[in-house]
Formats: sequence, structure tokens, C-alpha cells
Amino acid sequence: MVGATCALSDHEKVDAIIRRISVVRGIRWREARTTLHKYVCEGRCDWYKTKSRAVGFDRFDLTDEERRLAEEAIKEFMGDVDIEEAKWRIHRVLCPGHPRPYPGRTGG
Repeated sequence: MVGATCALSDHEKVDAIIRRISVVRGIRWREARTTLHKYVCEGRCDWYKTKSRAVGFDRFDLTDEERRLAEEAIKEFMGDVDIEEAKWRIHRVLCPGHPRPYPGRTGG
């Protein structure tokens, strides 16, 4: 499936990942998006530091099953890059303007 998804933009890949999570878990798209965001978030972006608590966004409340599903979907649709690169690219789509550090860099 990797070859077929290489031509897709990161936005299209993220949408496909969200749809997969939504279908497999039987949840709404918005909830699936939040699940994915929690999976890729490191808590170092400005949004997480300033607004996440007010909206009840706790990146530590994912179940092992939710983490496994998110990672499997990421590997399916973004298997052309390693998981940390994929998480960084997904976060750029889900949380624009509040970047997380590029993999391998420290600081925020």
C-alpha cells in the first residue's frame, strides 16, 4: 500500500488515517481525529501548553488499543517514512501554527 499512498499529500494521508480509525473503532470523525492527535502529540507545542487543559485534551488517556490502531494506520498510509517523521508530519497537519520539534531535535 505504501506505493499507492506516496502520491498523496500529507493532508490526504492524515484524512485517510482518521477515516481508518473512525471506521475500525466505530466513532465519529472528530473523535478519531482527536485520538490521532493525542497519539502524535508530544505536549511541546504552544497549543498543548496553553489551551489543551481548557478543552480537556489529555494525551495520556489513550488506551493501548487506541495507540496500536493509530500506529497501524500511520504505518499503512505513511509507511514511506519512519514513525517519528510520520508523527511530526501528522502534527503539522493537525495542529498548524503550533509545531512540535522535528524528530531528533531537542527543545521546543
